[in-house]
Amino acid sequence: MSRRTWADGFDDSTGGQELAVRRDALQSLRGPEGGYARSHRGLASFWRTIAEEIRARPTSPDILPLLTQLDDWLVGGPPCGMVVSASPAARTALLARWASSIVERKAAEVIFVPVSPCLGTAVERDMLKLFFGLFKGSATAMFSRPRSPGELAAAIRLAIGGVGWVSSVPDDENPQLLVILDGLERAADGWPDPRIPLLRDPGEGAHIVVSVDAEEHAPSGVPWRDRLAWVAEETTLISCSAARPAPDEPAGARSALESLGEEGALAVRALEALAASLAPVSRDDLVRAVGVDPAELEALERAPDPARRLVVTDDGGAYRFRDDAGRARWAASDRVAAIEDAIVERGLSTLRACKAASEPHVAWPPYLVEYLGAHMTRRGAGVTDCMALVSPTWLRAWMDRPGCLVGFLADVQRARCAATDVLLQACRSGTESDSGASAERAARVCDVVWCAFVDGALCAKEGSHEEERDPAEPYTEPTVDLARPTGAARERAEALVTFASLLTSSDQQLVQRWATDACAGLDQILPRPIPCVATDPSAADPERTRRIRAGATYDEVDAYLSRDMVIRPTDLSPDEAWRLAESREGESRMVSFAGILPDLPEDMREGAVREVMSAYWAHGDRLALRVLSACAPWMSLADAARVLCSELGNDWTGDLPGMLVGFGSLTELSPLLQRLGGTAAIVGVARAIAEVGQWLP
Repeated sequence: MSRRTWADGFDDSTGGQELAVRRDALQSLRGPEGGYARSHRGLASFWRTIAEEIRARPTSPDILPLLTQLDDWLVGGPPCGMVVSASPAARTALLARWASSIVERKAAEVIFVPVSPCLGTAVERDMLKLFFGLFKGSATAMFSRPRSPGELAAAIRLAIGGVGWVSSVPDDENPQLLVILDGLERAADGWPDPRIPLLRDPGEGAHIVVSVDAEEHAPSGVPWRDRLAWVAEETTLISCSAARPAPDEPAGARSALESLGEEGALAVRALEALAASLAPVSRDDLVRAVGVDPAELEALERAPDPARRLVVTDDGGAYRFRDDAGRARWAASDRVAAIEDAIVERGLSTLRACKAASEPHVAWPPYLVEYLGAHMTRRGAGVTDCMALVSPTWLRAWMDRPGCLVGFLADVQRARCAATDVLLQACRSGTESDSGASAERAARVCDVVWCAFVDGALCAKEGSHEEERDPAEPYTEPTVDLARPTGAARERAEALVTFASLLTSSDQQLVQRWATDACAGLDQILPRPIPCVATDPSAADPERTRRIRAGATYDEVDAYLSRDMVIRPTDLSPDEAWRLAESREGESRMVSFAGILPDLPEDMREGAVREVMSAYWAHGDRLALRVLSACAPWMSLADAARVLCSELGNDWTGDLPGMLVGFGSLTELSPLLQRLGGTAAIVGVARAIAEVGQWLP
């Protein structure tokens, strides 16, 4: 990597050539022409402000050592860096100038994401779209077109891990990538989540910087490094203090408004409502979605300069705070939580009214559609309320908005996460014999499955993964054609027939009716086999047993455990069987321990299950998932829930047909469903298959 420093490529001269280079650098930081990022109003506003700042103010001598420190880190430091300062303006000024200089020097491909409600980048969905949209077009061709927040995050992780796909700077032989997320403490809806780390494990040539207000996240007290899943040895900490105290404009504005009596109180309420908003918001949406009284807005517009200066309107006429420091002061008001609660109730009550109406289509306020889910996450909405967002009514509301597919699937992900959290908690705290706890587990299992099927069906209808892409095409938001078939009719029928075969009496009759409807017009449909631990007479080989007892290892006596069906040995003592399984490595170890589970005494079985689980998480694949599912009768409830929630709809079973039948599919995971919720879970999941199939065929 070039050792040219900040001073070599970015001074404050005003020559025409230098200004042209600087202008081109700032333009490149807005993403590729014609893509989502280049059209992002918030990002354009951000870099316009930075350009004006650079022109108006020479680089302060106070930050020169910090710029040099950042250069040194980029050349010889660990892959991760954290810039810490209580002054958001100081952090942003430092990192923006440095990023521009890196582009000018052609030292690395730079992805700069300013995280801010004022810019519309604080909600995870918005941040991910902008982040991925900043990569050059080859990234979109390499990773297809991400259709959901999960796919956007996966594509970003791949890009960070394989720098050569997204960077040819300074050259193809030594590609470098610099990612900067500025203002991580302003993330609005629970990200970053250490369970799903976005910025962990950067590949060779990748460098990641985040900026935060303190080393620990307030109010949780969790270190940011832990939330990012970074390790101390791979992280450099850079402290940045404000060069001089900034005037307290919010305090001056509040004093000016308080002196106006009732008129000022109206303006204060408008500012508090704007502080509760998670993105720039139009005047109409401030009234209809956020709940601002028109009189309050008029009072704000008549307010003295100190208050009016806090708020600006963007190119589209949307209101926002001028900067994050001003917003933060008003967001600290005790009333903001109540304003958000009212936004959530306004959205949910409208949803309920739409469902009850004979004509359910209404003109939703755009802000309410795009940010209701984020407000629900922030206010800890319950599973039932979150599941209301995974409905035909809410999909119709989203279909009128740009970015409808990613937006709706972000709400589906919120609901799935809420159901998963409640399911895992129920498995940790409930008793197996408690019928109420079993019913709760079954209900939450069905919620998770419903979300997975809706996600899979809509992605199948989007269909871009089946199309060829122009390698130079930048990221644009995907759309979905609801009339396009999912192509999963046969797999849906096979899944329903399989679930019917697992039931008896009236439950079987109910599911069989759904299966019959699904099978109409198809050739003969047969139930799929269900993973189980089975006895194979051929396993009882006297000569092989004699050699095992004489000390031979598994390799020396050949395999007697199949990958397709877990075979349990019939002629070994528990201790001999354990020693045999213990001699294996990787997936074979998992298969071997699975095969002896039924014959082990209770005190040994728990340890064997731990061996199976550990081997799977370390080495498992789609085939091994079948073996794991066969072990469901002996798993703890928490382990069964973790497997189901982690593996359903992941990279292995992300397409809808594969989610229904085949290796690692829901039919093969049915022993886990039975373990978690018994017959109620099987019937409920079958109902989800049938009803989602009718809604999104």
